[in-house]
Amino acid sequence: MVWPTVSEVYEYRKDVYDTVVNVIMNHPSLDSEDGKGIVVNQEHPMWSLFMGFEHERIHLETSSVLFRETPIELVQRPESWPGLHPSVYESISKASKPIEGEDYPSNEMLPVNGEEVQLGKPLDFPSYGWDNEYGTRTVSTPNFQASKHMITNGEYYQFVVEGGYRNKDYWCEDGWAWRKHRNMKWPFFWTPLGPQGSHEYGLRTIFEEIPMPWSFPVDVTYYESKAFCRWKVSITY
Repeated sequence: MVWPTVSEVYEYRKDVYDTVVNVIMNHPSLDSEDGKGIVVNQEHPMWSLFMGFEHERIHLETSSVLFRETPIELVQRPESWPGLHPSVYESISKASKPIEGEDYPSNEMLPVNGEEVQLGKPLDFPSYGWDNEYGTRTVSTPNFQASKHMITNGEYYQFVVEGGYRNKDYWCEDGWAWRKHRNMKWPFFWTPLGPQGSHEYGLRTIFEEIPMPWSFPVDVTYYESKAFCRWKVSITY
């Protein structure tokens, strides 16, 4: 297969960009006659335009993870991109070993009453949707408990320190195979700062490494989340 050159890809991308901008600026179906805006549904000629917006968001999300997985010396923040939000630095603790209630919030379990939940949305819903979002399905849920907060880096730290990545009992079969294949000992975006076994970590963002914000939600995979939940149940009940 012969791939196009970088310059050819750039020119194609520029042509597409110019075409889409022209449609947004000049297509009559996007004009609002009453000043109240328009509703773009599946019957609207610009439905595909909004599909493009959503598709682009998916690629941005995927790309951000790929950039974050790339060795940090190979990436740099574009000049036009803003820096990290100030709340990041406000949340950073100097503690290398987090303390519950100080460096991250205590996370209680709250009861949730079971009920019938209706999923799906109607075809005339005034926003873009993928095909699997439509239709109607009613699901009965039993009573359950949910954590008050999302699981933080600090709370997940306890799972790491107590050997969660070494104990096969917490992992499903596929999850354990994944953990061994990747040789995972802590979350991928945690950066070890001290000698092995010291459990001192920083956090890799897209373009830099920062001290660990223990109160931030932890970034882990489905397999890690499932193993954490099994561990949490084992020490709670």
